[in-house]
Amino acid sequence: MQVREIMARLVHTIRAEASLEQASCHMRDENIGFLPVVEEGGLVKMHTSRDIIENIGFLPAVEEAALVGVLTDRDIVVRAIASRKDPRTTPVSEIMTQRFAVCYEDDDISEAAAVMEQKRVRRLFVLNREGHTVGVLSLDDISAVDTRLSGEALRAINESMGSESIGI
Repeated sequence: MQVREIMARLVHTIRAEASLEQASCHMRDENIGFLPVVEEGGLVKMHTSRDIIENIGFLPAVEEAALVGVLTDRDIVVRAIASRKDPRTTPVSEIMTQRFAVCYEDDDISEAAAVMEQKRVRRLFVLNREGHTVGVLSLDDISAVDTRLSGEALRAINESMGSESIGI
């Protein structure tokens, strides 16, 4: 089974220069705990084919932007609030995690699970072969189709608690 078959296709992004307040409001409104951070571009509404729009609405997409990091709700609390940074004036780029892990949409899910294990992360950004972000794959997505794979990755992630792992 390929990553594209189980990944989340709706990826919300935030610009690196956006404020933490803007980011946290977006997270609240969309009920999400992380945002890919991009430069040179922004969130735009992109129309897809009629049948997809009827099923999922609009697809948030980034036009001509580079993925430069990830911002999690934990980043906001630990790196910003605990350090008394002003969320109205502190840019996302100041506290985002710059290291993140990726896989490709045509990878087998076992390959993606292996990357999660190796990088000790619960989420991967999914790229197409042109290098554009097309989705996010979570450990929960894998678990829904293969509990053995997700269990192995989760075990490796949990064993690394306390050692350095990357952001997502």
